[in-house]
Amino acid sequence: MDVVALREKLHDYINIADEQHLSAIYVLVRDNTLSESGEKYDEATMNMIYERRENHRKGISKSYTVEESMEMIRNHKK
Repeated sequence: MDVVALREKLHDYINIADEQHLSAIYVLVRDNTLSESGEKYDEATMNMIYERRENHRKGISKSYTVEESMEMIRNHKK
């Protein structure tokens, strides 16, 4: 897929995406993978992120919904 087509597909998706997906996309692309402190992620960190994403896509790793995650956080604080 060429860059123009990719941009168009992303633009179309962003127009219909819900808040959760928009936030996820933003985190992935913000500041060209800069961290909150402004430092670039090192190669090892990026490799870990990509590996975890692939494991999630393949169903190898356990995934949680936002609601499940929030419940775990609330229960942990008690």
